[in-house]
Amino acid sequence: GQVMKMIKNSKLCGQAIIAYLQEKGYPEVALHFVQDKKTRFKLALECGNLDVAMEAAVEVNEDECWNSLGIEALRHGNIPVVEMAYQRTKNFERLSFLYLMTGNKEKLAKMLKIAEMRKDPMSQFHNALYLGNVGERVKILEEVGQLALAYLTAA
Repeated sequence: GQVMKMIKNSKLCGQAIIAYLQEKGYPEVALHFVQDKKTRFKLALECGNLDVAMEAAVEVNEDECWNSLGIEALRHGNIPVVEMAYQRTKNFERLSFLYLMTGNKEKLAKMLKIAEMRKDPMSQFHNALYLGNVGERVKILEEVGQLALAYLTAA
């Protein structure tokens, strides 16, 4: 309350106020005065406001923002935001692992199809492994010419 009143009555200009608030440990207050989307994103992350950070990330739409948002959302345990960040950056490996950790077999199966469309045998193999799909692993190993491994996997 008192900090907000001081700022509204202050003659200081924008960046100085924001820097001061941030330095003094009030990024959530500084967030109310910021219009620049990147600065808003950074402040929102700093104070753990994932909703505001997500809004800013959508507007900025840069991989760097989405990566940072994904890391912070993971720290907070906010799986839907992590998922969206990984999708936006096309971070297929982390997305597959997220689905493995959350037990989402349907989306893992979709990741297997995406890996097939991308012609990425390593990603295909990982997703087949995560799904416990031995037949698919054997097929992938045969396709890449690893017949001995395919035979061992099938046994």
